[in-house]
Amino acid sequence: MLLLRWPMGPTVMAVALIHAGCAAVPGGHRPSDGEGADVVSRAAESWAQWSRQPDHPETRRPCDRSLRRLVRWVDSVPVGRREAAFQAAGLVMETDRLEEEGADRFTPADEVDQSVLLHCHRRDGVGLPVVAWRVNDGSGRWDALRPPEGLFAPATAVLDRLPDGRARLRFLSPVNRREVELSGKLQPLAADFSAPVATLASHAAALRRSAFSGMLDSGKSARREKLYLIQPYDPDRIPLLMVHGLKSTPVAFANLVNDLLADPEIRRRYQIWHYHYPTGTPVLMNAMTLRRVLGETMRKLDPKGRDSATRHMVVIGHSMGGVISHTLASDSGWSLWDSAVAKRPGELAGPPEALAILRDLYLFRPNPAVRRVIFVAAPHRGSLWADNWLGSLGQRLLKPDPAVIQALRPAVEPNRAFITPYLVRLIDEGKVSSIRTLSGRSPALMALSGIPPAVPFHSIIGQKHPGPVALGSDGFVTYASSHLDGAESELVVPYGHNAHLHPQAVAEIRRILLKHLKTDGM
Repeated sequence: MLLLRWPMGPTVMAVALIHAGCAAVPGGHRPSDGEGADVVSRAAESWAQWSRQPDHPETRRPCDRSLRRLVRWVDSVPVGRREAAFQAAGLVMETDRLEEEGADRFTPADEVDQSVLLHCHRRDGVGLPVVAWRVNDGSGRWDALRPPEGLFAPATAVLDRLPDGRARLRFLSPVNRREVELSGKLQPLAADFSAPVATLASHAAALRRSAFSGMLDSGKSARREKLYLIQPYDPDRIPLLMVHGLKSTPVAFANLVNDLLADPEIRRRYQIWHYHYPTGTPVLMNAMTLRRVLGETMRKLDPKGRDSATRHMVVIGHSMGGVISHTLASDSGWSLWDSAVAKRPGELAGPPEALAILRDLYLFRPNPAVRRVIFVAAPHRGSLWADNWLGSLGQRLLKPDPAVIQALRPAVEPNRAFITPYLVRLIDEGKVSSIRTLSGRSPALMALSGIPPAVPFHSIIGQKHPGPVALGSDGFVTYASSHLDGAESELVVPYGHNAHLHPQAVAEIRRILLKHLKTDGM
């Protein structure tokens, strides 16, 4: 339902949206800049009529239509022509410091298809919620670390009149302000926090569809390993790094991101980062690359290491993402190395660069920036399907990345007598993949499961069917595989492998993040 709220004074017009459900409103005609004078005039006229009868529904509807039409017209005018077009139309446009600086496109939030999301998070008040966005054209300081699909932020459009008679359209930030002054009175500012998330998820449809091919043919994946900042880098907010699992992409976290950002304190204190990687690559290779990419990204953002954000982060890992995130917060010691290699690095033969890869795979220290880890449906001791017929089928369809074999073979070949037969066999058969290295028979995976994280950690585990928890499974990972001794908290939810979608899991993650602010936050 659309509801307009107008202050009684003669200076301000604003539109509020009170929504019922998540249905999208169809778009409609997008006027050209030649229609600007008429669009602005009609908006001003509708405001004048409504201000005389603020409670009359017959005046509310024209006001809503006119402001919506004005926003569409503004969006349709090319940026380079706006100054002249606005001057000719008698319009002044002002933009708050939005989350996305430089945003120059505006889409009414209720015209965004939010069906990809389970929940729609909005705040009632005055103003027309919109998605403010811009193309990622590389012009921003950190655009190389931002999603190529585009940069999206919530904004709220408010229209009023200036003393000289011109109309003024303002795009305000509902993140930075909860209220707006209208005719000398503070009013709550409307907001739609879900629309930008839904827009990004929609623009990332190709990435979402690449999840399967990224597993089956990781060597040819168009999108390589990379850390993406979903929001502009803030040196003072805590990065919440999300690491997806097998046959998945960061789009899998869209609903979790949407629900977490609905909390004002989380929105204010955290910033969302995503790590993307082709998931057919072996587990420890993925983990090694994650550690490297995270370190490189933090050095790019903060070369001198002075920002709070590069010294304090929380990590959420789902499925295989939980296993590789484990290595961010753990000291391998010699446990992993000894599970795979019978001699110390200095006793092995082979090219130095190949032996360096072997060392980086099995020897690592915790990243000091990681202060807390949340594991969701993580197969610490292997996945059921890695060893059953489904895993065998997946392995037959999978094309291992030749670069992985080429990187490992020079180190393994001259040291076959000292390398675990499990790894030698996988290399000989060309089956070094995430599927085979997620097997409960993998010596390295079992060794990693025995290394306790060096920071507080939490486990969220799915149980698909009722029964004893100790015998439970989410359909892909058993409770026995997901459970780690020493967790600060463990929650079992009645759900399948995508346990992070369950309301109890979302509430638990929110609780952990808010508690972290009180006990360990910056």
